[in-house]
Amino acid sequence: MAGNTVVVTGAAGYVASWIVKMLLERGYNVRGTVRNPDDETKVGHLRNLPGAAERLHLYRAELLADGDFDVVVDGADYLIHSASPVAFSAPDPMIEIVLPSVEGTLNVLRAAAKTKTLKRVVHTSSTAAIFFSPRFFNRSEDEVVDESWWTDEEFCESVGLWYPLSKAKAERMAFEFVENTHPSFDFVSINIATCLGGWLNWNNLHWCTNEIKRIIVGEEWQSDPYPELRHTCSLDVEDAALAHILAIENPSAKGRFMVCESSLSQAQFALILSKICPEYRTKPDLKGMDEETFMKPAIKFTTEKIKRLGLEFTPAEEYLKKTVECLKQVGELN
Repeated sequence: MAGNTVVVTGAAGYVASWIVKMLLERGYNVRGTVRNPDDETKVGHLRNLPGAAERLHLYRAELLADGDFDVVVDGADYLIHSASPVAFSAPDPMIEIVLPSVEGTLNVLRAAAKTKTLKRVVHTSSTAAIFFSPRFFNRSEDEVVDESWWTDEEFCESVGLWYPLSKAKAERMAFEFVENTHPSFDFVSINIATCLGGWLNWNNLHWCTNEIKRIIVGEEWQSDPYPELRHTCSLDVEDAALAHILAIENPSAKGRFMVCESSLSQAQFALILSKICPEYRTKPDLKGMDEETFMKPAIKFTTEKIKRLGLEFTPAEEYLKKTVECLKQVGELN
């Protein structure tokens, strides 16, 4: 599929940057949308990627601006919609978090529907659109979560879980749009967990990476947005990016794909990190348990669907090691 043109919205984002890198490595022509293509602190890392000079074109686009995506998608073969606000609280969360996610997604899809060349749209969603519901919180120990589980929008609104609400609502509306309008393309959703691992843009410390730093130095995980989960589902950012590309390269890809490697508590993260960097105060109290029992995941889930597309997950120990190496390289760890 080398030579095909792929649009990546929000191209300067943490996951999207890796998507752009991998697309260029595979020979694709890439059109990336960013808010300001002249801001080198945000896009310089993209322009410096191998193949970027010849096959990467950056476009200025605002998620909610009508018409901004029309030129970008015209004549393209595939679209990866990765642009979306990431925020967990705001003075007016419905306007500042939920609306941009939903209306931004629909704005991009409306532009996509105007062209007849697109074969598939791949949407970056989240496990946050799967995990937040009374069904999830009341599940039995043996229940296995899969792509058929959906976050309950009314529940999220009632308890103020704005980011999961935004992801679930945007994803549902996207599926409904495609079902009702019958565009030239089909639609696939990639529901990624918290992404960790290496960086491409060294000017911006990703918030997830900062939380890992807190665990390493023995601080409380102060900004955990979802204490209700008690565990964080995570994966290597490079695996998250590759999942999107596999979704455009496999004609059989349909529907939703949960993309998650581990379900770890803060204490379980700390145990792994204590072996990666034993010089820090990270080792937790195992409370008399052996390590195998201590590391038992609290959330049982299946990722067989994305594995059938060819994705092999990087173990948590490896992507956490990459995270630590990046933190050391920028002086965040002495």
